[in-house]
Amino acid sequence: MAAQDSQGAGDGQDVQFCPNCGHQVTATQDFCPNCGYNLAEYRQGSSADTTAPTKQATSGKKASRRKKKQRTKKQKRRRRLIWLAAILVIMIGGTIAYGANYYSKASTLNRVVASVKKNRVGVHKYFFTKDPTLKVNDQTLQPLIKYFHNNPEDLAAFKVQMKTLGTYNDERVAFKQNGHHYLIFPKYEVEVKPVYVTLSVNKKNAKLQKDGQLITTSSRPHFTKKIGPLVPGTYDLSSSAEINGHKLSNDNKYHLHTNGQTIPLTLKTVSFTVNGPQGTTVLINSKDEGKIGADGTLAFKDFPWTQSIKVQGLYQAGKDSIYSQSRVVGDDSDSQDITLPFKGLVSYDDADTLLTNLCDATASLSNNGDLADATDDDDDDLSTFFTDGDSDSNYHQFVKMGKGYYNDDDIEGTDMSESIDSIKLSSDNSSDVTFDLKYRFDNGDHYHYQIFRYTATLTKGDSDDDSDLTISYLSGAQKVDDYDKDYD
Repeated sequence: MAAQDSQGAGDGQDVQFCPNCGHQVTATQDFCPNCGYNLAEYRQGSSADTTAPTKQATSGKKASRRKKKQRTKKQKRRRRLIWLAAILVIMIGGTIAYGANYYSKASTLNRVVASVKKNRVGVHKYFFTKDPTLKVNDQTLQPLIKYFHNNPEDLAAFKVQMKTLGTYNDERVAFKQNGHHYLIFPKYEVEVKPVYVTLSVNKKNAKLQKDGQLITTSSRPHFTKKIGPLVPGTYDLSSSAEINGHKLSNDNKYHLHTNGQTIPLTLKTVSFTVNGPQGTTVLINSKDEGKIGADGTLAFKDFPWTQSIKVQGLYQAGKDSIYSQSRVVGDDSDSQDITLPFKGLVSYDDADTLLTNLCDATASLSNNGDLADATDDDDDDLSTFFTDGDSDSNYHQFVKMGKGYYNDDDIEGTDMSESIDSIKLSSDNSSDVTFDLKYRFDNGDHYHYQIFRYTATLTKGDSDDDSDLTISYLSGAQKVDDYDKDYD
């Protein structure tokens, strides 16, 4: 009975629950079917230390808590990995979405246009060519960029056409896909198709230059040179040579955008004569080329011709510098006459007409004594010949003179005539005319002649009509001659 009680006690100590996970087990199981805990080893340890069951149980509980803590760390690590993976997926997705927008066709085209407009460093990264002989870099792209800077409306057209058509400028440039970015995103760039052009010159030993750089020297009078490959755009092309002691040059800017263009850099001379006031400095393309002589001309023979020869006169009237309007010399092979148009320069015919009418009106007053009769053959009043009209002091001088001759009992009739000595430009709208007034008085038995010299400032109005010409200043009379003459 006692043995049975002992066995019963032993059975009472059999493991009924796993000390590791708490799962119910039987006495015959060596390992926990739930967590795999070694039950047999645990039983042996419990039997060997029956004196401290409480401590052993406590130790088992600590081991159990350590196992639970280790499992919690793994779970936390797994949870962190899941979060990191989720963040990575989000980042990759966002990067792909950003890249798809940044490298899109429209966004890339906007960057191309902005880089060209601002001529940014590295603009060449948006361009490529399939021609192995054409180098595409920031320097070789400058002619294209220069063209767009000088023609901003064409840069706007470039953007529109590239966006809608994909080509521009006779299809010498095209916007298309050229590979990928990071093996994922389409890579859009501007393809440049090179331009080849031919330069021609008509003189031997002429130097041909592109953007200031010597290309070649002609070896014969009719010489051609093919150049390229070139990026489409604006180029400075020139030819120059020494001919008949003159340095000839033909220097102009050209928009090269069509393959196979021929650019004539012809060197030509022209002969022409410039007419204008004596002493006028002749400016050709703003350069002093000499002064007009006493005969009113300055001749040029075999002068180097370009597409733009502008002739202008500079006349010095005291401290005033008076410029004429410009005249362009054409490429006519015959000698040309160029007259410098100074607005203030009065022609001989216009001055003669005004002074003749002045004489007629004054003579009418001298012979009739009535101011109403002081008119010329066109019935123009004497006052109309003076800038300030009937309030002009010079007008009143002539009225007084005419009436004085009428009231002189020794004078039976008066005739007046004029002769012009010289005309000089005096301002932008006036000329000084030196002339002689010849008075012939009928004294009844002979003629009495008096000649006086005057200098009058003739001022032009806004129109070119000679009727708009008036006397704004008149010097005092200087007697030149005084004599009598019998009737014929």
